[in-house]
Amino acid sequence: MNTTTPFASISSDLAARALHLATAQPVRAWFTPKSRSAKRIEVTDDFEVWLLGWLPGQGTDLHDHGGLSTPSPAGFAVAQGELTQYTVQPGEPPRLRSETVPAGTAATVDVTAVHAVVNHTDVPAVSVHVYAPRLAIMRRYLFDESGLWLSSMVRAGGSW
Repeated sequence: MNTTTPFASISSDLAARALHLATAQPVRAWFTPKSRSAKRIEVTDDFEVWLLGWLPGQGTDLHDHGGLSTPSPAGFAVAQGELTQYTVQPGEPPRLRSETVPAGTAATVDVTAVHAVVNHTDVPAVSVHVYAPRLAIMRRYLFDESGLWLSSMVRAGGSW
């Protein structure tokens, strides 16, 4: 669990909420061949919940959830299958840390994290993601041996 910012306890609470939603009742997602599917299933003034479906090999680019300018800590839980979360670890040079998140478990996403999520298995996966406050901006990044580079920014309502 990442504890580098005051938002870390919020991320833990969100991961617990995502785990409850993912395991309390059967969660059904749909799948699309081009990219992971995403559907917002709950929204309030304080948080939002997304249901994602991942076919084998599907994943996200490295991204953040607004960073410190528009912070949106998050937590997610896997309801079906298994996902791998990659998180950029600062340093010279920065490196990627991987964490396997099997069904019935949750992971945190700290507000300062740059991460990616991928289904490396040969079966579909389903996950529940909770953001608080609602996710307003995602910045996408490129990562190589020279470091981390901002590649684009997407605002809410765009193609997450």
